[in-house]
Amino acid sequence: MPLQGQLNRFVNRPCNLLLGMALTCALAPGLQAEEPPQSVRLTNGHWPPNMENTPPHYGVVSHIVTLAFAKHDTPVTYGFFPWSRARMLAEKGMWDGSVAWTCRPEMLKHFHFSDAIMAHNYVLFHRTNMDFDWDKVKDLERYRVGLTQDYNYGKEFEEAVAAGTISADVTTSDQANFRKLAAGRIDLFPMEPAVGMGMLKKLNLSDKITFHTTPLQSDYLYLTLSRRVHESERYLKEFNEGLDELRQSGQLEELITTLLPDLPFRYLVVEDGDSRCGAQS
Repeated sequence: MPLQGQLNRFVNRPCNLLLGMALTCALAPGLQAEEPPQSVRLTNGHWPPNMENTPPHYGVVSHIVTLAFAKHDTPVTYGFFPWSRARMLAEKGMWDGSVAWTCRPEMLKHFHFSDAIMAHNYVLFHRTNMDFDWDKVKDLERYRVGLTQDYNYGKEFEEAVAAGTISADVTTSDQANFRKLAAGRIDLFPMEPAVGMGMLKKLNLSDKITFHTTPLQSDYLYLTLSRRVHESERYLKEFNEGLDELRQSGQLEELITTLLPDLPFRYLVVEDGDSRCGAQS
């Protein structure tokens, strides 16, 4: 054999050996590397301290969702969008679901709703120099009320707004509503108390605005999973089981009281056994 042919055989022999070993490893079932678990992809929005695009936890509610899925070793990926777009992307199945929403009947045909994550209340914020008290929705008819687009303020209140008996000023920004409230352009603004207090601190308005303790609306926050996503029912089962485990172990209460120290846990705990979305009247 020519010298060049002998050199080629010498050089190619280890390459052929390595190639054969690689094929053997790839084909041997016991030697295959396990695929990483599939991540559940959830849209999210900016509503601190509950939801926010700030690692590592991305807000209190996002952290609860992540921990619940972790009970089944399912990682979570969040994408942050304006709320209308967050809902649309999940509704169309472009993302697996969305964090977090109150129960809305019109959403049930597009989404599976999880068990309730935590209680969600709206209270009425007003200026500290304003003498304000109320008991019934009818008591609010003489006030100008600021609202934020796409929020759900409860059936009775929204019916009064639609009928025109309550004067409503709708905008797309909670911060804009607080600025208008401080400036006297509106009289009241419904907002979740923990979120509202956090915003007021950032806007340096804590000394100018306070809230009435009577809730305008009492509801719950839920994880929604798109009915267009094939794995949605499996994700729903995993999440509900993980959430129940967090609740039964006391880890959920510890988490909420640590991250939301300004609000008593009784304002946030899910106590109603009929709290599933669709079960409410």
